Amino acid sequence: MEQVEQESLDVALGMVTAWNELDLDGIINSFSPDGVLHSMMKEPVVGREALRAHMAALLSSATRLELQLKTVAVKGNTVLLERVDDFDVNGKHGSVPVVGVLVIEDGHVAEWREYYDRNQLLSEMSVPTSADDQLIGIVEDIIASWKRKDIDGVLSHVADNVQYHYRVGSRPLNGPEELRAFLEKFGAGMHDINWKIFRHSQTGNLLMVEGADDFVDAEGNRVRTPYMGVFEFEGDKVVGWRDYFNPEIGEKSRAGEALPPYVEELLNQ
Repeated sequence: MEQVEQESLDVALGMVTAWNELDLDGIINSFSPDGVLHSMMKEPVVGREALRAHMAALLSSATRLELQLKTVAVKGNTVLLERVDDFDVNGKHGSVPVVGVLVIEDGHVAEWREYYDRNQLLSEMSVPTSADDQLIGIVEDIIASWKRKDIDGVLSHVADNVQYHYRVGSRPLNGPEELRAFLEKFGAGMHDINWKIFRHSQTGNLLMVEGADDFVDAEGNRVRTPYMGVFEFEGDKVVGWRDYFNPEIGEKSRAGEALPPYVEELLNQ
């Protein structure tokens, strides 16, 4: 094996090891500063900052991950990995076959292209994909996008005429650009996002969800609030989005005050 091929293989296998160890820093440092991860059925994630947010969201619910290599091939600075990704996510076990193509430059991953059956992956992760449960699958993807601070990913699921009630009773936001401006301001400095949905109910084009909003704000305060939302769809796009919550609970948690047991019960279902 030529030197460039051996060096490329070493970088790729180092990336695999970092994933198997759930080592976020190791994963990110394996990428070049402007590295790209492109799951081919979704928009690419570009640059270490975006990659960190994306990977952190993926790893936050994983307790075990094993990239089981089946075939490894190297040509110049390109490494092909045929594998089975075997994982425990949200307390559930799953596995999915994947082919990854890694382009190595200057000792780092410049581009990583992933090919797999997205529906199979979502099914293995217990994210519904049937026609009856299509809407909750879209909302789950909105949540995943928000966890990795991917505003474009959130907005890809809303219609041009979307109306968003951030808190029912406040003036609604109209259209994707108003929604983008709000999300950029609201999400500034936010991290450790753990927005959760505990249960949902779908009737026609309406989806109701119950869950909890949970994040750390820019000042380092954890904010936790029981939450309900209503999503109205036209086709696969959100045209109406209404959030219901008590802001006083969020402010109490932000201030570090103990929440009543009956609120904790709602937050920890």
